Amino acid sequence: MPGAMRIFFLMFAAFILLVQTVPARGGIQRKLLCRKLRGRCEAECLTFEDQIGGCRAESTPFCCKKTS
Repeated sequence: MPGAMRIFFLMFAAFILLVQTVPARGGIQRKLLCRKLRGRCEAECLTFEDQIGGCRAESTPFCCKKTS
C-alpha cells in the first residue's frame, strides 16, 4: 500500500505542475498579437503611446503603440 500511495502522490504533483504551465501559452499568443499590431510590450506606456492590449500579467502587462 505505501508504494501505491507514493505513486499517487507523484502523479498528483505532476498533474498540478502541468496545470500551472498551460496558462503560460496564452501570454505568448498575446505577445505575438501585440507584435502583429506593430506594438511593443512594456511595463508602462509612455505619454505619447496608447495602450492597445495586454501582453503578460507579470513583467510586461501592456501592449503599447505610438500615436500617429
